[in-house]
Amino acid sequence: MTDDILRLVSAALGVPVTDPQPLAGSDRSVVLRAHVPGSTVVVKKYPDGTSSSFLREVAGLTALDHTPEVLAVDRDRGLVVMSDLGAGPTLADLLLGDDSASAWDGALSWVEALGDALGRSRAGTTAFAAALGELADDEPSAAARVGVRRLLADVLGLPADPAIGAELDAIATLDHRDPATDVVSPTDTCPDNAIRTTDGWRFLDLEGATVHHVAYDAAYAAMPFSTCWCVFEPPAGFTDRLLGRFTTALAPHLPAVRLRSTLPAVAGLLAAAAAWADDEWGSSAAPVGPYRAFARDE
Repeated sequence: MTDDILRLVSAALGVPVTDPQPLAGSDRSVVLRAHVPGSTVVVKKYPDGTSSSFLREVAGLTALDHTPEVLAVDRDRGLVVMSDLGAGPTLADLLLGDDSASAWDGALSWVEALGDALGRSRAGTTAFAAALGELADDEPSAAARVGVRRLLADVLGLPADPAIGAELDAIATLDHRDPATDVVSPTDTCPDNAIRTTDGWRFLDLEGATVHHVAYDAAYAAMPFSTCWCVFEPPAGFTDRLLGRFTTALAPHLPAVRLRSTLPAVAGLLAAAAAWADDEWGSSAAPVGPYRAFARDE
């Protein structure tokens, strides 16, 4: 299979491609680093070009700043060739390392890059939605409803609770499209999906990219890291500073949100946080202790 992928990449780039090295990925795709004359590239091969993950990745890379540069796309064969961002640390590396100052600084610059990328994406929301077609009408509250139903029935053995239904209805208010608050988001901004380069943080793995209310991304920073395997207890003041830095980076791009005194409105932030919790209840562990980098701060 690797030889076939190299032939496709060579045809797409018009240069010889050699020395493939597998990179971490999932069963949804094959990810390789390969050599081209004078440089290296990263190749991501999906089973075909019609999968939702492939379409979202290509559309997200096109719409978002602070991501790898797209060098070639073969839509028929589900292939995307990107610039190689190197082997710099991920945010997860910093949080799970030994240097508290580097973890603090890295997380704050990471969330600032995220806010800036989301803000700059606003001009591309229409093009992103058009690229996805019928896949564009995502409703995060629908996933939250499924999560709550599974939690109540399958785990706790409880009947539906009308009060919870009202909370889910509150989450659904964020589903309404609003040019003043919608952004293109990578969606899964887990700390190991961001790599620090000489030009700052870059976001990887956009196969879940979507258009949604910016409150979902603000809540991800404030919780933090709902979709990540490394969910540990943050130090005091950590999430407040993340949300503050996120707000500062996003505000110049979303003046309508900035004028609402807080970003986002408290109700919106809480609803988005509830959506993350309800959607991810089975895939994210509860905090089990401090991040290693912060253990000595306690």
